[in-house]
Amino acid sequence: MTFPAPFNSLLEEVVRMFYLQRCGGTLQTEHAGDFSHPACHAAPSRVYGTEEFLSVTGGWHDAGDYGRYSAPAAKAAADLLLAYQAAPALFTDDTNIPESGNGVPDLIDEARFELEWMLKMIRPDGAVYHKVTCANFCGMIPPHLECEETVVSPVSTTATGDFAGAFALASRVYGAFDPAFAQACLDAARRTYAFLRSSPPLPFHNPPGITTGEYDDPCDADERFFAAASLFAATGERAYLDDAESLWSAELPVSLGWEDMAGYGYLCLLFSPFAAGDEPFLQTLRERFFAHADALAGASETSPYGVSLAAPLPWGSNMYLLNNAVLLGEANRLRPSYRYAAAVERHLAYIFGENPLGMCYITGYGEHSPRHPHHRPSAAHGKPMPGMLVGGPDSGLHDHLAKERLLGKPPFECYLDELESYSTNEVAIYWNSALVYALALYGAMAGSLDT
Repeated sequence: MTFPAPFNSLLEEVVRMFYLQRCGGTLQTEHAGDFSHPACHAAPSRVYGTEEFLSVTGGWHDAGDYGRYSAPAAKAAADLLLAYQAAPALFTDDTNIPESGNGVPDLIDEARFELEWMLKMIRPDGAVYHKVTCANFCGMIPPHLECEETVVSPVSTTATGDFAGAFALASRVYGAFDPAFAQACLDAARRTYAFLRSSPPLPFHNPPGITTGEYDDPCDADERFFAAASLFAATGERAYLDDAESLWSAELPVSLGWEDMAGYGYLCLLFSPFAAGDEPFLQTLRERFFAHADALAGASETSPYGVSLAAPLPWGSNMYLLNNAVLLGEANRLRPSYRYAAAVERHLAYIFGENPLGMCYITGYGEHSPRHPHHRPSAAHGKPMPGMLVGGPDSGLHDHLAKERLLGKPPFECYLDELESYSTNEVAIYWNSALVYALALYGAMAGSLDT
């Protein structure tokens, strides 16, 4: 299946966003065009509250700012790896990144760039540092001009669980490309999971003096479940499945957000080559997964906009919408159904412009797309970086401009194409990754919409 014009180049552009978000090295003009820049954030980073410094260069800038955050990084990497597993034929080796032409799909090279940074975020005891940022957000400047000291913030068990789950998944994907790296990923997953098993919950809150994105999450049960499930899918070792069963509860939402990661655990187990069809626990997961997919499809069928979200709309509503599209697409892979496939298409149509504002929420595509995203490189260059998904309507009105301009608006119209509206018009790697994943599943439907 190919994407209809004018979106035939869309998947490649959305994937290239990750290259343009790379941190630590020089982005050459031949690859990055107007968004090239000298090396940024290359100095060692201070471990918060100490005189210790770590080299944690690399990875992707998280969003409209230049921080790098472990939990959303794990979601983004997992999305890309699962997208490749769902539709490998869609991803080529010629998207004009430095690794193009090396015999490895560029998506796999790009995910590895993030994973190699994440490996630097492991504390010696196996815990994972939550983030590395400056103490405060900088102004609307290009990345190489943010020269303040960067700080590695304390560890969290949410970041550690996400890391273990994503790296166990990576070990499965990279086995076909670089067995040594695949083994390193599995070793790192085991090591971080060992810390997780022995540690009480360690929630993260910004320490004094740090005001950048918090990604606070009071519950780590879903991250622990994802980690155990992913390690079972990678190894087939019964102890991990037993852990996953003990960690699971019906209260864990079947979700793919950075805060609620249990959905990745479901996918790891339901697609695992080691999953016995008569395993009672897996039967329970399968029934709950399809019940959730049916509910999403039903909501999409009754929505005036063809989507599974209803008011009130959260910050980053486009991500939640696409996460649901992914769950529907994976349900379609497990149990092909016109109903699931059609719901995926409706969700993508909404993103492409079939919404109350007639807005294609991806920069550079369609007649009406975001021109002023909350994104420092775009602001510094006076034009939007192409291929970025913006957060979309947020009926909670979480920034001052939204409060001033959108009060009383219908929820699906609570969006501003303004630089200052960070709650509706920011971008993020884990929003783009959800879009990559949904597009891959759409491309892999292979006729599901023809019946």
